Amino acid sequence: MKTQENDQVFLVPEGEIKKDRDYNLISLCGIVTVLVVIGFINLYSADVDKTYFYNQLLRSFMGIVVFVVVGWWIPVRNFNSYTYWIYGFVCVLLLCTLFLGHSAGGAQRWLNLGFFKLQPSEFAKIISAIITAHFFYSYPLKEGYKLSDMKILIGMLALLFIIIFRQPDLGTAGVCMLIVGIQLFFININKISLIRVGLGALLVLVIAWNFLLHNYQKLRILNLLNPNLDPFGSGYNSIQSIVAAGSGGFWGKGHMSGTQTQLAFLPAKHTDFIFSVFTEEHGFLGSMVVILLFMWMLKICINISKKGIDTFSSLLVIGLAANIFISVIINIAMVLGLFPVVGIPLPFFSYGGSSTLASFLTLGLIVAVHRQSQGAEFKKLGRKISVIPVKN
Repeated sequence: MKTQENDQVFLVPEGEIKKDRDYNLISLCGIVTVLVVIGFINLYSADVDKTYFYNQLLRSFMGIVVFVVVGWWIPVRNFNSYTYWIYGFVCVLLLCTLFLGHSAGGAQRWLNLGFFKLQPSEFAKIISAIITAHFFYSYPLKEGYKLSDMKILIGMLALLFIIIFRQPDLGTAGVCMLIVGIQLFFININKISLIRVGLGALLVLVIAWNFLLHNYQKLRILNLLNPNLDPFGSGYNSIQSIVAAGSGGFWGKGHMSGTQTQLAFLPAKHTDFIFSVFTEEHGFLGSMVVILLFMWMLKICINISKKGIDTFSSLLVIGLAANIFISVIINIAMVLGLFPVVGIPLPFFSYGGSSTLASFLTLGLIVAVHRQSQGAEFKKLGRKISVIPVKN
């Protein structure tokens, strides 16, 4: 009997071959389905005329197609082999956005394709994880890496950061660096180099505060310490979000019954503050269910990373998981007034075409790594066993 390359088999008394259930994959797909459904129910409540809701349906369908194609049809080794081509393509898109992009809200972050506004910086987060995994796969060292050993990687990441920062999009640029930082925790880095990186980061923060950050970006950070500093300006969004989240109590006010949401006190309720809508309507209990689902997804990603067949696969999953969970943590913290308002969407909840496609692409790559690992395990198993039919 022929079996798929990624299938596991085991013997049964009758001598038949059966597939072992892939609980990681089943659980991951189940969690994503539940989160997407909850996200749509929540967006329906947040959207007054349902325009965003129906647009998001189409974009999520596109995202699911990307998820299936990348997860089941494209071998993950292709992303390793063509890393520099993918990186170059993303950089071209970012440069085009910088000079020819669509402007909105004081930022120039989108390419207007007519039927779709593409935000390339969402995909820069993914390529940051890919190039980091590719670098440490391609240049293995037994001893700790020094800064001089990583100058190629540092240069490539610096270019991404500078282009995204110039849009300006400090939030996304920062997330790219956080993704790489989490990946570096799993790499043996020379201690002196770590100290230099820390001091360099501190110096960059001082320079950025004094010479690079816009006044509105400084106000967002200051409002974190005191939202009443500018209650009708830069602090308004944060104050209204905290009021909405707190008014939900333990049980919530019920679907489409949130006063802050339905009476339009809550700004950007379909994008940045979508979780405020959910917290107001479903309370602490509903919020904890969503957070636990994301934590369960993280656990599955960690399991998949441990089973990666090489450095690229394992480190890639770590970076991709970081991409999702940094966004989750920042968005929820932003909603609760624990982080500056930086415009980071909540995966599978916030309205947005590029962020939706990027989230499904991220999960597709994780599935591709998992299926590659399963295929490698099956090959090992196939060399060790033979199935002998039992006579009746």
